[in-house]
Amino acid sequence: MTLKIFQRKSVLAGLLGLILLSFFGTLALSAAIFPQHYDWRYRVMSNLLSPRDNPHYYWLASIGVAISGLCLLPFAYYLQGILRAVSFLGAYITCGGFLVGGTGLICASLVVPQHVHALLGMPRPHELLARTAAGFMAMGMLAGCWCVWKGRGRIFSWGLIWIWILLTVLPLSGLICSELLLLLSQAHFAWATAVRRMFRGTVFWHLGFWEWSGAVAVYLFLCAGVFLFDDKAGG
Repeated sequence: MTLKIFQRKSVLAGLLGLILLSFFGTLALSAAIFPQHYDWRYRVMSNLLSPRDNPHYYWLASIGVAISGLCLLPFAYYLQGILRAVSFLGAYITCGGFLVGGTGLICASLVVPQHVHALLGMPRPHELLARTAAGFMAMGMLAGCWCVWKGRGRIFSWGLIWIWILLTVLPLSGLICSELLLLLSQAHFAWATAVRRMFRGTVFWHLGFWEWSGAVAVYLFLCAGVFLFDDKAGG
């Protein structure tokens, strides 16, 4: 039993290392050789996958994102396995969120930003696929947080619980607040417009900052799920 647990942890740790190299490694390399200055705080990831913005090396980022999406799929079943002792529904939502999220990443890496041509009647298919992937992963993370909170003190450690909650709630709250401020300011609410002007010059107003922050949060979420979960306690 101990050997089986060790082997599973080793495989998952290897996948985490591969995600680190394939996603963050290839994107960092693509950013370093980007034709223009690439500042992750202000530029979205899609610029690195765009044949228009990154004509010579967009394929590098696309391959890295595709490999990362593939590596995410086993984690969906792993999370389902450790969470179903608390809630079958929450475990399946978490599993489904990461399955769709990983598949969406693969599709988004293959359907690179077109900027001009529509695909199947969709004017911006890459953005739609990327946002779908992000949305489902966020849903999976929220369901996972609910499960570990439900099993607090019995199966899951407080360290895992608070790390998962912080990694999920903080990026989501920032992104939702920025989008709400944008919508309210467009609706001509004076106070929302004033707040928008206050934050517009900061990194918190830019989607690129939240994209990269969210990617790091997902990665650390998986790391915590692997290294902070006691398999013996979870049965």
